[in-house]
Amino acid sequence: MLEWADTYCPRAPRLLKTDDDMFINVPRLLKFATAPNRVNATKTIWGKVVKKSLPKRTTKSKYYVSPLQFPGKVFPDFATGPAYLVSGDAVRLLLGAAGGERYLRLEDVFVTGVLAARLKISRVHSAEFYNRKVAPHPCAVQRGIAIHMVRYHEQFDLWRKLLDGKTKCAS
Repeated sequence: MLEWADTYCPRAPRLLKTDDDMFINVPRLLKFATAPNRVNATKTIWGKVVKKSLPKRTTKSKYYVSPLQFPGKVFPDFATGPAYLVSGDAVRLLLGAAGGERYLRLEDVFVTGVLAARLKISRVHSAEFYNRKVAPHPCAVQRGIAIHMVRYHEQFDLWRKLLDGKTKCAS
């Protein structure tokens, strides 16, 4: 992802990493990215930031990490993988640092945790990155940037709820 973005979009101001089962509220994402306190931000990753997460050492876990892959007891703060936003200037820095670190198959922990911590890239928790399933209510859809576990046939329904224009949601 980082190599592709660096090669084909080197001047993009932001890079959104997202899984294929995510609903992305594009109008909300654009509003978020261009907010006065973010528009000029550099060396920053926004998303659902997890702090003091312990590596899973149980081999039966989907998220198992061996002590050889990550010898530490606690992961660096990281933005969870379903969706996160990276400032454009951080892409090449992260890409350059990736080859010098021990590979960790948990991409979110590796890129937004291990590499970002080494490079002193800020990780900013943003509540709009739900990165979880939410009730399919128009207000929940309108407030979020990223909603997880949305099947392809549900995407259209969420767009309709987002754009219905009838539902008035409290701020």
